Amino acid sequence: MNNQDLMYFCKLVESGSYTKTAKYFKVTQPTISAAIKRLATHFKDPLVSQVNRKSKLTTTAAGALLYQKATHLLQEIHSIDHDILHASERKIRISFSGVAGSIYIPEIIAQFYRAGIMSMLDTHLERSADIFNSLTNGDIDVAIYSWMVPINDPSYYIRTLNKTELVIITGLDDPWATKNEVRVSELRNRNFIARSTGYLTRECLDQEANLGNFTPNIIFTARTMQLMIDLVRKNVGIALAMEDTLTDLTDLHVIHLIPEQRLWAYSQIAMRKSFVPNEYQQKGIDILRNFHAI
Repeated sequence: MNNQDLMYFCKLVESGSYTKTAKYFKVTQPTISAAIKRLATHFKDPLVSQVNRKSKLTTTAAGALLYQKATHLLQEIHSIDHDILHASERKIRISFSGVAGSIYIPEIIAQFYRAGIMSMLDTHLERSADIFNSLTNGDIDVAIYSWMVPINDPSYYIRTLNKTELVIITGLDDPWATKNEVRVSELRNRNFIARSTGYLTRECLDQEANLGNFTPNIIFTARTMQLMIDLVRKNVGIALAMEDTLTDLTDLHVIHLIPEQRLWAYSQIAMRKSFVPNEYQQKGIDILRNFHAI
């Protein structure tokens, strides 16, 4: 058994196709078949089965367990490879989502600056839906993000920085500018300005719409949160936003969903426990592990 065979196996399970797997790795289909046979011989189980080439590929109980464990193992190997190859680096790779980053990154940068290690920061902007995958894959060391539920995983140091309500925002000339609460069903006939799929506020909007059994009428997909807010100010449409991000904004009206239909956003900071910082990086990791919302 070797890592390459496990990579072939995991991709085969995910794609359900020997042809697609071979194309992905740029090898021949017999190469994939031979790898699966080696694994099947090693574990004394076929691992996968397929009635014919056109039928769906399925895993045996042993195959499903191997996929679960191999996926975790390959992720660990990936992170080990990076950490060892870059053991002497003086960087900490931090990814942040747009909203969480705008709230917390300035203070983190300020703390690194005061400690004289600001050059250590290697920051990247990512969607909330993608950022934890980057952490899991070992592509980053620290993640700062917001999501609908708090993530709890013993493989990471995770701390919740804040919890805030998702609210409806309108312009001051909007017909709803005097409302304080609405039901999800009332959103059915409203025009929305929204972020693209994968951003927290869009995922929450879709969830609320699903609760009300309708598809939100999104008339414009904004590339940035600021553009979304500016269009709401101009009464082009309404939007769903995190309440704590609106404290310094004017020309907006905030409406709450009724209590039993409200959603919440949790901002968290997470670090890989498998990341072993060198002596220089430890200064930055200490700041991040002790970082709290101001």
